[in-house]
Amino acid sequence: MKTTTAALKFRPFTLADAPAVVNLFNACSQALFGWDDADLTQMMIDWTSPGLNPEEVIRVLEDDQGNIVGYIEVWDTTQPHVVKYVWGVMHPEHWDDAHYHDMLAWAEACARSRISLAPPETRVVMSQGLPNQDIRRKKALEAYGFQLVRHFFRMEIDLTHPCAAPNLPDGMRIEPMDPDSELRDTILALEDGFKDHWGHVDRPFDEVYAQYQHYIKNDPDFDPSLWLLAKSGDQIAGVCRSSAKTVEDPDMGWVNQLCVRKPWRRQGLGMALLLMAFNDFYRRGAQRAGLAVDAASLTNATRLYEKAGMHVTKQYNSYEMELRPGNNLTTD
Repeated sequence: MKTTTAALKFRPFTLADAPAVVNLFNACSQALFGWDDADLTQMMIDWTSPGLNPEEVIRVLEDDQGNIVGYIEVWDTTQPHVVKYVWGVMHPEHWDDAHYHDMLAWAEACARSRISLAPPETRVVMSQGLPNQDIRRKKALEAYGFQLVRHFFRMEIDLTHPCAAPNLPDGMRIEPMDPDSELRDTILALEDGFKDHWGHVDRPFDEVYAQYQHYIKNDPDFDPSLWLLAKSGDQIAGVCRSSAKTVEDPDMGWVNQLCVRKPWRRQGLGMALLLMAFNDFYRRGAQRAGLAVDAASLTNATRLYEKAGMHVTKQYNSYEMELRPGNNLTTD
């Protein structure tokens, strides 16, 4: 394949590039949505994650002025290494189909060099998600050979008044997590609650725990009072993990994860957790709340959120490209 990036400089990413890359991300977000969606502090947490070697799995594209106009990464930090998460963008004023193709070709080569990390005879894929309105990237992915496999929604609700009081099942209570004594059990509950979520991959718990600890230790906005636990006796039946704001909207609370473990489903516990989170946001002065959801959720989460008063505001698409056929370790 002829490499069209010869006129530009394609090189490994270093942490010194972080501010320029965040500016690139925000230029792309501004072009699509009219807001910034990347924050340097939050991105530095990502780029220093356990198991990530940025100079090995991230590349940037520079123009002849030394400006970073492209970025692509292969996120593959935990076992069993069967999904290589690819994410690449180009500055909207520098978009070039051939350059983006070459970025994807590098990502494929990088991902293929890491296939041996996956267990033998397992299916290995590259995965990339993007907003539905990002037409140029959609066309580029499809032209390269990626297949559309799933839709996700962004849903929101205006918090103009308090929501209804949560109606808890008998014997249940909801309270904030104690990070000193309950973090490990909370993460175990999250992993268990999402086991049947599409795309879930069972990972070694020590690696999962190390990643959570990394984010908690380095995130200045970490607030354990926004990690709500639904409990039955001393067991965690459900978890709602939230943030008080988003990068693009400081007046929007965000539900990062909401799950109810199988033995406690179909009792209204998910709705109770959600309403308690909304009311917590409202008390803190948030004007809106949002979350992301699998459009075809096994637990019909979209319907739950609609019943709570939320509505779809954006669609995101997930694409895959198979690198090796075999036994599929992801929840399908």
